[in-house]
Amino acid sequence: MSRACALSLLAVCFLSGCAAIKADQPIVMGPYVNRVDASSARILWVSKPEASAVRVGIKGDGRELDAVSVPAEIAGRDELLHTVALDGLKAFTRYDYRIGAVEGSFRTAPQGTVPFRFVVYGDTRSRPQSHRSVSEAIAKEDPVLVVCTGDLVANGEVWEQWKPQFFDAARSYLGTSVLWPVRGNHEMDAVFYRELFDLPGNELYYSFDFANVHFVVLDTQIGDGRREMLEWLEKDLAGNDAEWTLVSYHVPTFNVGGHGSKWGREDFLPLMEEHGVDFVLTGHSHVYERFVPIGPAGKKPLIHIVTGGGGAPTYDVKYSPLLAGGIGRSELHYCVFEVDGNRCEMTVKRPDGSVIDTLSLVKTDGMYQDEVMALGVETEMAKQTAFIFADLRADFEVIPRSGQSTQAAISAEGLPPEMTVTIAPVEGAGGWQLESQTLVVRDGRFVFEVRAPEDMSAGLAGFDPPLRMALTVTHEGRAFSVGDVEVGLGEDTLRRVIPAPEPVGIAYAEAAVTVDGDLPEWRDISPMPLPFLGKETGALRFCWREEGLYGAVAAKDDSVEANPKEPWRADTVEVFIEKDFARSLSRTTSAAQYAFSPAPEAGPGPGHALSAYGATPEQAARLECAWRPVAGGYALEFFIPAGALEPARMEAGYVMGMHFALSDGGRAVEQFYCDKDPDGWKTPIMWGAVRLEK
Repeated sequence: MSRACALSLLAVCFLSGCAAIKADQPIVMGPYVNRVDASSARILWVSKPEASAVRVGIKGDGRELDAVSVPAEIAGRDELLHTVALDGLKAFTRYDYRIGAVEGSFRTAPQGTVPFRFVVYGDTRSRPQSHRSVSEAIAKEDPVLVVCTGDLVANGEVWEQWKPQFFDAARSYLGTSVLWPVRGNHEMDAVFYRELFDLPGNELYYSFDFANVHFVVLDTQIGDGRREMLEWLEKDLAGNDAEWTLVSYHVPTFNVGGHGSKWGREDFLPLMEEHGVDFVLTGHSHVYERFVPIGPAGKKPLIHIVTGGGGAPTYDVKYSPLLAGGIGRSELHYCVFEVDGNRCEMTVKRPDGSVIDTLSLVKTDGMYQDEVMALGVETEMAKQTAFIFADLRADFEVIPRSGQSTQAAISAEGLPPEMTVTIAPVEGAGGWQLESQTLVVRDGRFVFEVRAPEDMSAGLAGFDPPLRMALTVTHEGRAFSVGDVEVGLGEDTLRRVIPAPEPVGIAYAEAAVTVDGDLPEWRDISPMPLPFLGKETGALRFCWREEGLYGAVAAKDDSVEANPKEPWRADTVEVFIEKDFARSLSRTTSAAQYAFSPAPEAGPGPGHALSAYGATPEQAARLECAWRPVAGGYALEFFIPAGALEPARMEAGYVMGMHFALSDGGRAVEQFYCDKDPDGWKTPIMWGAVRLEK
């Protein structure tokens, strides 16, 4: 029975109308509270399949109630989702509940304006211990509600990840707050996401009110429903008269570090600006970024915040003239909001409670205080200038040698034509010599002369010592400055510094390969060589046929494990492929990532196809993975279909860029790429290469 059917039944009953119900039944995940307003709430949890309806004791507003859960089937699972639908509650009141020996509480929404506290954080996936440290700190803040900006788990299609990565790790605040989740890209097809949460609207995008704040949640993974969601948002915002409006979704509209995302700039951003949205809170990039106010001239601007520090591995940050402080923060964090009438205070904290950032807004006649408005940047200018310091790279007429002068050209994303740039030397620049000068941007770059220091070297990571300078960019009369920024090597120069890798051969499989975790058909295929890591062979084998690429792992080493007690520590095989071997400086549309893992909690058999970036959903659905334990380790096989590798051609002689990594609990124990630099896997230009042989 689906949850929709279950909720059509009587979800709350009093003792007089109930049969005998067991009070103590094991809870697998939860309890947690969703969908709270001034008079109703939903308490949910997941139980084992043999559980029946459960009596729940409710206390609040001077009453004691006995409610009964309605258990419903979960698609594709044996477990049951229990829902207790509570109605007739009193506004802005704390209610305590007991489910067997488990206790929890929540607070209903007020009717009218009252001071309250809430938390926003996101990207909790992959590292339960890190997520737990953040959630325990959140619980100490005692928020009435928590908005999670997406990527709750590494792969939302893998049921076994929901308990350790999210529900167990977040237990400390789930027992006292109301959760309002956002769908991220790692929630995948959202089947379990929709099963586990009871949310308004269509559940992937929705809105709700709390005091004088209107909260809106959007779905950046919506696909074909984008136009329908845009129309829904316009109607929702047009009917909104709350003092504050906060919109949350996963992939940012303004973002510099990490992914550098720009979702919704052409359609959703103008709509939010038109209707006076105050905050846009997103995740996806595992950093903290607060942008200066951005909006149309003469109107109240938006505050864009990226909060992706909920537990996932943090990403690199970059400079931007639009970021408060000039640069983001690469660390675990959460955002605490205090709203009191026309005043909103935000404090961003680390798990230890120390403060990263603060923001105070006071709204009068629809505008913020003068000092905040003075920092505002018009939207079009923000689009042009957000990345100007983010990834500065220089290409050289001649690769400089120690003590020699050469001409350099710096390109940066979004540099408008005829923008002026002033460059100046900085103290402690390691001996690089350049003159202070003002230059004009032409064809998206500016050219200057520089003299290299003595004993300078160039390699995979750039120059040593690095080229650094001070920069001031002036655009339409407004100056943006950074006092000390490092300049990397441009793509053309990197191609000259880093030789093209010699392709390693991948053998053709004469017979069809069955992906079952049994490896007898791999006896004649040697493990992949790892020449750049000083190893002759490794644990991974590859072969190919016209239908796609096959891989096998024979892990029989103490450095790896398949741990049934901690399944999130199971090994992961990540395969990165640049399908056109363009040796790009960034992951383009022709680069893809595939991840596979044993599933120790499920026993031998199907493994996890954890992710498939660069493949369509139909192609990703054809990924295969299976494993079985062996003495001292495990054996795993996987398959990537040919369609997911296009434009690569599965034919003899074809060359692809490749990096693969075998990781144990997040620690890489085996990698394949073109240099010994441990960060070499981040861009295709630094990957190794493979050739399909026959």
